[in-house]
Amino acid sequence: MRGKKPGLDEFLKISEELRDKLLIVEGIRDEKALKSLGLNNIIKINRKPLYQVAEEAARAKSKEIVILTDFDREGRRLAARLSRLLGPYKIRINRRLRKKIMEFGKPEIQDLRTLKEDDLHVKVSTNFNKIRDKGKDKGQRCSGKT
Repeated sequence: MRGKKPGLDEFLKISEELRDKLLIVEGIRDEKALKSLGLNNIIKINRKPLYQVAEEAARAKSKEIVILTDFDREGRRLAARLSRLLGPYKIRINRRLRKKIMEFGKPEIQDLRTLKEDDLHVKVSTNFNKIRDKGKDKGQRCSGKT
């Protein structure tokens, strides 16, 4: 799957996997985007000290945590610091799902909300272009001249 963005089916599989895990996001918009996808077990950082976020995650008593901070430099830095802070609590951090979500090419978690819509739009518009192109080609072949 290298070099190619995963499709809608892959996104639906990943979102199913995320349903039973605790998710840590940066802010309110990220939380709203994930809730619109049906994911509810979410802790938002939202300018809290990271040690408080780690304590809150430990109190949630979830078996696995997925840190879904944005994929920019600051987001990666936050994810690394949270991983270190969660270490003493012996909570498993699922980095595989974070990497899978990064493959969709969306720089921010809040952009995942549009992923379903974008994929559906691309499929419909692609099919429409195929139909339109067939008619255009057919018209050129039959010019009416003999």
